[in-house]
Amino acid sequence: MEEFPWVAKINILKFLNGERIETEDVVIREEPLEIFIDGEQFFLTMRMPGEEIPLALGLCFSEGIIESIDDVMGINYCGDMNQNRVNMYLKGEVSGKNRQDSLKRRFPVYSSCAICGSDIIDGVSRDIKRIEERIRIDIRNLISFQKTLLEKQEVFPLTGGTHAAGIFTPTGSLLAFSEDVGRHNALDKAIGKVLLNKKRVEAGIIVLSSRISFEMAQKAARFGVEILCGVSPPTSLAIELARRSNLTIVGFLRNHRGNVYTCPERIIIPS
Repeated sequence: MEEFPWVAKINILKFLNGERIETEDVVIREEPLEIFIDGEQFFLTMRMPGEEIPLALGLCFSEGIIESIDDVMGINYCGDMNQNRVNMYLKGEVSGKNRQDSLKRRFPVYSSCAICGSDIIDGVSRDIKRIEERIRIDIRNLISFQKTLLEKQEVFPLTGGTHAAGIFTPTGSLLAFSEDVGRHNALDKAIGKVLLNKKRVEAGIIVLSSRISFEMAQKAARFGVEILCGVSPPTSLAIELARRSNLTIVGFLRNHRGNVYTCPERIIIPS
């Protein structure tokens, strides 16, 4: 299956309707990706091979290490073209400070015996600007965006095991699309593509094929889109973060339906 290098064929034993069947199946390839920043290993993540440069950029943006592609002096694969390692080099004025600030965000220290959701929300909210309200959109248009996301997926029909993320303009133009074995990676890849193309100012809506967890809401809010949609529901922490950052969340966006959980002013629902 050369046209799909991100999947692999394996022999399996299937039980179907009382029968034992020896057959072939298709599974997603999953491999580790190391991201080095200025020569120092900073991230290790598991992902579906492909789009490693956008993934590294999107992940570093989501973690607050870079604010835009302009903070990056260079990014490439390892010298031997090992696609399981990406080297990123930051401009001097952002390198050291942003790395240390990011570490503090990723590993917060609290004086109390334990942390709770509100502690995490308070810390994250300080780093996210409140999102302005500019978009008004019919929910039926959002449903059409979700259909576009479904039609773009190539690996999921083969394997049933990938997540997808799409970033749209308010008028429905697809700025970036990515698939990955991990829902976080899919979104980071899409964010990285928008950053590479310097189209962040045009991004208004993110559509996911997954549930909306706190981390997904955090990535969307930091990126500055106004609306985050998913085919499954959000978690309570995702809702709390969205309320504080003025992010609209629409869950269960599928089969001509959708639930608006936060900031409903942006969504037009016909009678």
